[in-house]
Amino acid sequence: MSTGEQFDPDYYVKWRPPLIPPGQGRQVVRIAIFVLSGILIIMAAVALWRSNLIALPGGRGTIVGKVIAPSEGAVVFTLANPTEIPVGVDGRFTLPDVPSGRQMLYVGFSGTAWEVEVNVPNQGMVDVGVITVETTAEAIRER
Repeated sequence: MSTGEQFDPDYYVKWRPPLIPPGQGRQVVRIAIFVLSGILIIMAAVALWRSNLIALPGGRGTIVGKVIAPSEGAVVFTLANPTEIPVGVDGRFTLPDVPSGRQMLYVGFSGTAWEVEVNVPNQGMVDVGVITVETTAEAIRER
């Protein structure tokens, strides 16, 4: 407040908001609510699609990869699809019909298992690359 002006104590009591023509303000608010609701629904759908909370109908995929082991006999499986799939002679494997989402792939070899976390796409295939398994135990020698 500059010097010379008088303070009106009833200023805030007398103040009235500016008038918007009837219908115009409501229409703008309705359009804004509609647009923001659409954006919110799209964001929620994308978040739900990417989450692991739901398995979409038919939401299954395939895991492929290669296992390098000291000898033959390695198998791969998931808890969601516990059928053990033997690894081929060249080390390659294909694990079909795995539920989409985050899964734990187990590579079993010589009585031990290795875990590899895999995000299986819906109706797609994921390549886990090369998994190297090593046994650190030595065979017992008889004397």
